[in-house]
Order: sequence, then structure tokens, then C-alpha cells
Amino acid sequence: MRQPLNFDWKYVGDYKDSYLKSLPKDASIINIPHTVKDVPYNYFSEEIYQKISTYEKCFDVDEDIKNKAIVIKFDGFMVKAKIYLNDKYLGEFASLYIPVEIDVSDVIKQKDNRLLVVLDSHEDNNYPPFGFVVDYLTFGGIYREVNLFVHPKTYLNNIYVRGDMNGKVNIEYDVIGDKDIKVKHEIYKDNQLVCSSDENEFVVPDISLWDINNPTLYTCKTIIDGETYENKFGFRNAEFRNDGFYLNNNKLKLVGLNRHQSYPIKGYAMPKAMQVNDADTLKYDICVNVVRTSHYPQSEHFLSRCDEIGLLVINEIPGWQHLSKDNVWREHFYNNVRAMVKKERGHTALIAHGVRVDESVDDHELYTNANKIAHELDKYRQTIGVRNFKGSELLEDIYGYNDFSCGDLKHGLDKPKTYKQNKPGLVTEYLGHMDPVKPTSDNKTKIEVALRHARVLNDNYMHKDLCGAIGWCMADYHTHTDFGSGDHICPHGVLDIYRNKKHSAYIYKADQDKVPFINVISNMKPGDVPAGVFEDIYIITNCDYVKLYKEGKYVASFYPNKKQFPNLKHPPILVDDLIGESFDDPRIPKKYHKKITKALTYAGTYGLGAIKLHHKLLLAFIMGVYKLKYEDVVNIWNEHVGSWGGKAKTYHFEGIIGDKVVATCDVGPSTKFFLKGDISKDVLVNEDTYDAARISLRYEDEHGKIAQYAPKIVHIETKGPIELVGDANQVLVNGQLSVYIFSKNEKGKASVKLTLEDQELTYNLEVK
Repeated sequence: MRQPLNFDWKYVGDYKDSYLKSLPKDASIINIPHTVKDVPYNYFSEEIYQKISTYEKCFDVDEDIKNKAIVIKFDGFMVKAKIYLNDKYLGEFASLYIPVEIDVSDVIKQKDNRLLVVLDSHEDNNYPPFGFVVDYLTFGGIYREVNLFVHPKTYLNNIYVRGDMNGKVNIEYDVIGDKDIKVKHEIYKDNQLVCSSDENEFVVPDISLWDINNPTLYTCKTIIDGETYENKFGFRNAEFRNDGFYLNNNKLKLVGLNRHQSYPIKGYAMPKAMQVNDADTLKYDICVNVVRTSHYPQSEHFLSRCDEIGLLVINEIPGWQHLSKDNVWREHFYNNVRAMVKKERGHTALIAHGVRVDESVDDHELYTNANKIAHELDKYRQTIGVRNFKGSELLEDIYGYNDFSCGDLKHGLDKPKTYKQNKPGLVTEYLGHMDPVKPTSDNKTKIEVALRHARVLNDNYMHKDLCGAIGWCMADYHTHTDFGSGDHICPHGVLDIYRNKKHSAYIYKADQDKVPFINVISNMKPGDVPAGVFEDIYIITNCDYVKLYKEGKYVASFYPNKKQFPNLKHPPILVDDLIGESFDDPRIPKKYHKKITKALTYAGTYGLGAIKLHHKLLLAFIMGVYKLKYEDVVNIWNEHVGSWGGKAKTYHFEGIIGDKVVATCDVGPSTKFFLKGDISKDVLVNEDTYDAARISLRYEDEHGKIAQYAPKIVHIETKGPIELVGDANQVLVNGQLSVYIFSKNEKGKASVKLTLEDQELTYNLEVK
């Protein structure tokens, strides 16, 4: 029996010896997951959450505990904790990113238990990832769930169910208590029993395979006297080979992003709903097929969702660059490997164990032992080690390489043969700090970075013997003051810290055919470009081609730039002509229209001062022969090209697949503005702990383009059994914002009202 212990804790943001007896009357009532300190959007000190805090949970046990084995499990707290139950000191435990299980059979009572956690959130150099400055923050708090388990005296732990593509099932577990037990396994699909066995190895007939498009999961019920354990799994084979990655013997190019588990305001402390939301965002919104959980083991909710939706996973032990020769540090490192493999080996989506500290130097002893531990605990998965230099000693099964060689649009990735040492090769990071772009960066920089992502993806597909490439990273994240831009944010994501898209995200979204879309990433505003001259205008789309209309007149059709990105399924589209067939002047014979269009287009792209001699001669000829005055030429310029001082124009883009318009996008003068939003869910369900929803806000003009220079304040009011994460007034960043809502431990109707100046959005919710 599992009993969640997540609601109605008491919390004090400090510690005194008197708290061992009782907490002060003004202690806060909080729920788990919890952070010891909400953090601002930017510009703060990491010292604000590094402190000692005190948590208290009083509870009864719902099930009879007589002659039972009782375990309290903390899924994650940061960093160390001294734990007491019923005035007995249980010891000091370090969690960071791995679970902590404590047998409390001898001290727990049926009723009136008092669990006290004295949590130290200071960084500790004895534990990875600490020892040197780390390029991410670890925050503080009991940030993952807490559960109480009531077992028979003999029970199973760390159950691992693995199914291969031939239907073979292998089951492993640890037996706690009497080793002489009888175990039965039952396999279910869609709640229907399909197979049972008393053995730990057996074959299930007529299986449905698990893959990224059809992630079929089965349930294994493992039964011993008095207890049944349920584990979900899928039948599949995953193998990294010298010539690429294979899923169920089918070659699959891996295209993915790295993920940090931190969020605005709450740091690591986000419940299941937001972990699921991140997985769904990667799979369905950004449209990648693999995620690397850098640089530490992540939430079981996130990993389980990856199993459910077919998002492949590569995990990684805690750490970043730093290694220590200290035996205490190294033993904690080994413990992390053991704990991570046991925690995550049951996830079907997991395709490799990352057992080397990211970007660290070679250490033969450390990494020999790490690989041995991983292979002993999980003989079915390969190991990977990630480094940022070539020629590194390769002890793992897969050479993971952080390739930051993309310096311009002519080069994306190095040739795999230069580093992978006749082993499978996977690019585990690219771009990121080499090409940072903030939500508030200028549009030219944003476009450049998006195109560099396209160049890397192009090279990923070009190198047939490369297993794939995983970019740095999914979303911007908080980091130590030594990194980022001095503001505690690393702007390396294709999403901002609120999970809202930057231009780069659309490059990945274009690599799919399920949902047609079109996005003009050039904002086509003259004040944003030098001399008011539109240079290259880029469209990201998965359509076959795009038709452009200017002020309702057809201009031209534009096609994917296969010359620049020959290996992409749907390359960006370059628009280099804003006149095309729209030029029509009855004073000038049609035979000159194309030549005039070319001259005007050239001037519109490179500026009037750069036009060539033959353009000038053509203009002089037209003016002389057809009696055009200077002001006539100026009017022609303003009508067809002029972007500085001329009337702003509206451009209509149609995305075409086959012969049908499947997506549209408009760009034009911004004169009206609207607050728009989407909510991730409107029914919040309190289960093991509180639920959460994310409201994604956009401030758009009448054409649906984000008003990126609008750092306006959104006022937020809530009613009912919900609470707002953060302040009542929050600021748009690049015209976007995510507002997070938590449910309270109550039921009922609720609402959220968001006000920006004279506009309101209201969302009605229900808490169950």
C-alpha cells in the first residue's frame, strides 16, 4: 500500500533546536513539491535559497502496520536533510536528484506520527554536481513527492520489467526479507490478461511493438503473498550501431533537445502536470523524437510521459565538468550511477544510460567503474559518455560529443569519423552558448540563430553514420551568476524560460508533416533593419511552397531553400522579391516590367545607394522616353518597395500543400493589439498532490504577430480553490508570458482573470 504524504506540511524558513519539539505557531502551511524560496525572473543571488529550513508533517497511517515493513520514500530534495520521526533521529541523507528510502518500521505509529525534516539547501562540494561552479542552479526544497509504503515483511523493490521485439520478457527485482518466495507475473494489454508465468523470463505471444509513432504499453502485475506490483513497459529493441541508431531494427535519425527541469519562480518544484506538459511540448509542439535529461536524473512523471507518447530518452548522472579525486565525492558519484540506473531502467523510452560527467576530462578508473555498474544493473542498454573534445578515451558503448563547431551557415556539424573511434556516434549538444539568443534579442539575431539550427539539422541528416544530434537546449534556464548574461539566465533554449517559442523552435516543428503551419520569422518592420532595407525574409513552414500577396495583389510563389539546406525535409523558404507580378504601371510598356521589378527588388534588398549602373541607366531611359518626373519615380518606389517613409504594407502568405491552401500568415502595420491565451487544462485533479495548469499568454497585433516590444504588465486575479504562482502583477517578456496556477487541497469552481490595460481574459476551472 502506498500512502502519499504531500498535503498540509508545516514549513519554517530557518532552523532552531526548539523546532525538534514543535514548530512556531506562525509556520506556513505548504504542499509538496515545495521550494524554499521563490526566485525572480532575473537578477538575483543564488544565495537566496541556500539555507537551512524545517518541514513538519503529522499523519496517521491508513493501513494496519502490525508486522509490516514501513518505508518512507522521498523522491527528491535538495541537498541534504536530517530526518526525525516521532522524536527519533533517523540520520542525515543526501538526495539531490535521486530518491531516498528510509525503513521506519521500528519507530512509526498507527496514529499521530510527526515527521520532521531539517533541510540544508547549501551547495556541498562532497556531492556531484558540486565542487566547482555549475552552469545551472539547484534551488532548494522537498521538490518531488513523498510517499509512505506499507509492505508485508517480505516485499519486492526496484522491479525492472523489460520486453524485447520478439516478445521476450525479463524481470528483475530485489527481495527484501525472506528470499524464499513464490512470484507470479501477469501481463495485461488494455486491461485484458494476455499472458501469465511463474518464471522471470518468458515469451508473450502476438505482441504489439512500442515505437515512437505507436508507443504501445503493457502492464506487468507481479504478485507475491499479500502484495501486487504494477509496472508499465513496452516491447522494443533499441541499439546504437556504427552506422546509426536502430529502433526495432529500423534505422531512425535522432533529432532532439536537452532539457533542464527548472521552471520560473518555483525552480525545481513543479508537480506532475507540468512535467507532463514539458514532455508533450517536446513531442507535439516542437516535434523532436528524443530528449537528453541533462545534467541529472529527472522526474518519474516526465519519464513516464515519455513512455506514453513515444519520446525517446537518454539520461545522465549529476554533474557538469568537475571531477574530484576525493574518495567521498567519488563514492557519491558511484552511488548516483547505481541509483539512476535502478530508478530509470524500467522506462521503455530510455535508450541509453549517460554515465560520464558532462564535458569532464578523462578518468580511466572512475569511468571504467561507472560503465561496469551500469552494465551489471542493466545489461540490455548501452552506455554513453559525453565530452566536448576529440580524442577522449572511449570506455562507453557510444561516443557522445558536444559539437560546437557551427560558426556560420556554411557549417553545422563536424564529420563523425573525426571523433567516434569506430563506435556509434551521437552529437549530444550543439549551439547553445555558442549562439545565445534572448527573447528580447533583435530580430536579425533571432533569424540567424534559427538558421544555424537548420544548418545543424541539415548536417545531422547528411552524415548517414551519425546516430543523431541533440541540441542545447529546450528552454532557457536559471544559472549561476558566472554564466548567462549576468542576469542568472542562460538564453540557450529554443523556448524561453516560460516555455514560449523563439524562432528556432519552428525549425524543429517544420521537420514533421502532421500539422501544417507557416511562420514568417522576419517581422518586416523598417525600423528594425539597417537603413530601413528588408534584406532576406525567411519563412519556416512544412508546406510545399508559399504564395505571397501584397496589398491583395499576387506577387510570386516561393519554394523551400533546398540549395542551402539540401538534406532537410522542409527547409526554410527565402523570400527575395516583394514585387514580382504585382508591378503594373500603364505608363510603362509591359516588356520593361520584369527589368524594372529586378531593379526595384535589388534596391529594396541592398539599398538605393547600392544599385548597379545598368539599373540606373534603365531608370534614366524610362524617365526620358516615357516622360516620368522624379516624383513619379518616388511614387513608384513608395508603392512597390519603399519601407521608410512610405505607407506600411500588408503582406499575406499562403502555405500550399498539393494545390490546397493549408495555412496562412499575415504581416502588416500594427495598429490594434489583443491579449490572447491558451490554458493547458481547465480541470485540476488533486491526486497524490496538487495539480497545476499553465496559461500561455501572447500580446498580438491584428495580424496575429507577437508585439515583441511590449513589456506590459498583466494583472492576475484568482477565485476559488486555486493559487497563483508568483505575484499578482507579472510582465510580458517579448510579448509573451506563462502564468502558472496550482490547485489547493479543496474542491470546487475556480477562475483566473488576466487584465492588460483595458483587455481581460477569464478562464473558468474546476478542482476535483
